[in-house]
Amino acid sequence: MLIIINLTAVPAAKAASPLDAILNFMGRRQNTNTNTNNNSNNNDGSENSDSQGSVSNVPQNVPDPKDVEKAAEFASQATGVDKDFLMGMLVVESNLGKNTGQCTYQEVSDGAQAAYDRGRLSQSSWNIFQKRSRIIKSLADSLGYDYKNVKVSCNPSYAGTGGALGISQFMPDIWMDYKDAVGKIVGKANPDPWNTEDGVIAMALLLKDTPGVTEHNLTAERNAAKMYLSGTVSPLYDWYANEAFYWAQNYQKLLG
Repeated sequence: MLIIINLTAVPAAKAASPLDAILNFMGRRQNTNTNTNNNSNNNDGSENSDSQGSVSNVPQNVPDPKDVEKAAEFASQATGVDKDFLMGMLVVESNLGKNTGQCTYQEVSDGAQAAYDRGRLSQSSWNIFQKRSRIIKSLADSLGYDYKNVKVSCNPSYAGTGGALGISQFMPDIWMDYKDAVGKIVGKANPDPWNTEDGVIAMALLLKDTPGVTEHNLTAERNAAKMYLSGTVSPLYDWYANEAFYWAQNYQKLLG
């Protein structure tokens, strides 16, 4: 896939190290992804080394980047979304599953309540948060997790709420929109947003909703990236598409 990037708009391209670029970008990403219509840590809920931890009943596994690449290959074959595009998106969303949230859901909930009580969170935003809270409680319970202690994206510094889940950073209500379709592809009645494969499939399905993505049309893929972040194709989010396409070309630097 031919990718054209405005490198002046991509801090990662200037960095001495791709990992430095990741760290710089994640600071911006943490404050952006938590209040959009967008979107998933990585666990299938089974009793093995890739599943819930023995100390607390929450997903704890950080996936090997090469396993993420395998999941992206599977998702690409299942949906028609370009593998490299998926990998670029997974880098900017969660650093290939290494940064899927720094807060417990209890911390996010307490912070949202405090913001609402101080008038920093609108009634409509509070209503959306309550809806998402009910979903995440039910979802965690169905997977055998302690919802208070699952790790999710933190509340942003602006007036918004966190709670994005797993490797693809889906918000709980968006996950539910794609859950059944994910389940059909992976062969599970109850897919898990903290599971690497399930989360990558969900990302691919959402990206596929933008016409032209499965034909690997560059404009369509850029629009899909912006839709993923913001629900719009506004040029305000060109920086995000630039990040995704830079890493689509360069994710191999992170695989070791």
